[in-house]
Amino acid sequence: MRRMANSTGNTLFSCLLAAFSCISFAKATSAQSTATAEPPAAEQKLEATEVETKTAAKSEAASEPEKATTDKPSKPKLPEFMRVAEKDGKPQALQTAVAKYHLADSDSAEPIEVTLIGAVHIGEATYYSRLNQLFRQYDSLLFEMVMDPEMGMPDPNEESRGLSPVSTIQVGMKTALNLAFQLDEINYKAKNFVHADMTPQEFFDCMEKRKEGVMSMFFRSLGASLAQQSSGQANDIEVLSAMVSGNPIALRRSFAQQMEMADGQMAALTGKDGKSVLITERNAAAFEVLRSELDDGKKKIGVFYGAGHLKDMHERLLKDFDMELVEIDWLDAWNLQ
Repeated sequence: MRRMANSTGNTLFSCLLAAFSCISFAKATSAQSTATAEPPAAEQKLEATEVETKTAAKSEAASEPEKATTDKPSKPKLPEFMRVAEKDGKPQALQTAVAKYHLADSDSAEPIEVTLIGAVHIGEATYYSRLNQLFRQYDSLLFEMVMDPEMGMPDPNEESRGLSPVSTIQVGMKTALNLAFQLDEINYKAKNFVHADMTPQEFFDCMEKRKEGVMSMFFRSLGASLAQQSSGQANDIEVLSAMVSGNPIALRRSFAQQMEMADGQMAALTGKDGKSVLITERNAAAFEVLRSELDDGKKKIGVFYGAGHLKDMHERLLKDFDMELVEIDWLDAWNLQ
């Protein structure tokens, strides 16, 4: 029973993880809030928010194959797109990646460049300020948000925005963690911003088609949580203790450590075919827009999406766009000191 209780807590965390790093919702309409295929509720100031360039490597180094333990060739190791930076064994910051890609074997003096810019949807205000500055350099900045572009961007000051279940979680957690909310800080009205996500109707239709919903994702996460508990990887007691302590830094550290082990939780949200509406199908929609922007002659494109999306996007760039990873820089999203 204790393991089941811990696993249920860890399942709740996986939903919070998705709210942190996988999905942004615009204001929900009344039709959306009553839909049967409801979207999953799954994503002290920094002294200076600057890009920490600790990793700059060619794709061969970033995707260096692990040593083979069988006769079968091992799958190249995927780069990380979110990490906890430490100093002397103590956590300093939760960081998100800025990963730059060029066309493979390009001899052009000005090669086509695509940059994956990871996000957590609640973070330091200075983190979002740094992102706003970074976005200005791109011909097109593709952004994630389940919304209808014809309705325009939601008003950050609109109280009714909380009708979205995901936004409600995000707003609540920003208060608990003493952080800022992405939708309040990012300038989505910039001229180079291009919507690259599903509309709410497309999102719910896709969930219904794939027979995905809150309960199915809950039980998938529960199974993954049981496995993590058995392996000793999950520590729900630490997270729960931090939540009741009222200490925002302690809570940030607990969540950040769990987010470093996010792969297992995110994999739990996928179906038997390895796909999910939350990650792979929305990524596919985003990359249709990317293809269109490239076809229109754009040379420098940024893709601003939750960090939980970027491993799948990395594989798509290598396989479908013949690109290679050039370098990864890091931004401090949460101060953990």
